[in-house]
Amino acid sequence: MALFSCLLDPKKLPAHRKRIDIRSPVSGTAACLDESSEAAFQQRLLGEGALISVSGFHVIAPFDCIVEALPSTVSRIRIKDRHGLRMQIQCGVQSQTLYGAGFKGHVKVGQKVLAGQVLIEFDLRKIKHAMEDPRFTVTILNSDKTKGILLEPKKVTANEDILFSVFI
Repeated sequence: MALFSCLLDPKKLPAHRKRIDIRSPVSGTAACLDESSEAAFQQRLLGEGALISVSGFHVIAPFDCIVEALPSTVSRIRIKDRHGLRMQIQCGVQSQTLYGAGFKGHVKVGQKVLAGQVLIEFDLRKIKHAMEDPRFTVTILNSDKTKGILLEPKKVTANEDILFSVFI
């Protein structure tokens, strides 16, 4: 496991006050961040989370939230939920190198968003063609403030399947 890993063993869950199930913001196949090609994700420098081999064309809000950051390249988004969880969705490991080509934002910084609402639309063919590692990362930026995250690698459908559970 990585330097700052917060992954939990499903057989040894810690004492916790709350379990928050996070729905997948994209469709695809989820895996552990250890499989990322980027050291920052492998070492959990941006928090614990999942790596997803994407099969869709939209990033969906996994919960009711406020948009905290959406750079002009629209290749990543940071959102915050009512529990204080801060999530980053990175559309491809090095997607900033596309300078916004293939991405369209549907929200603005400061906007309140409902679960299931489209946040970003993307051209998956363009991403796969232009990037060495087109997999998306979904990380809890403040996972160090949690008891841990339970992730089961599997196929997920955006806004339907649970990507991972956060224990507070």
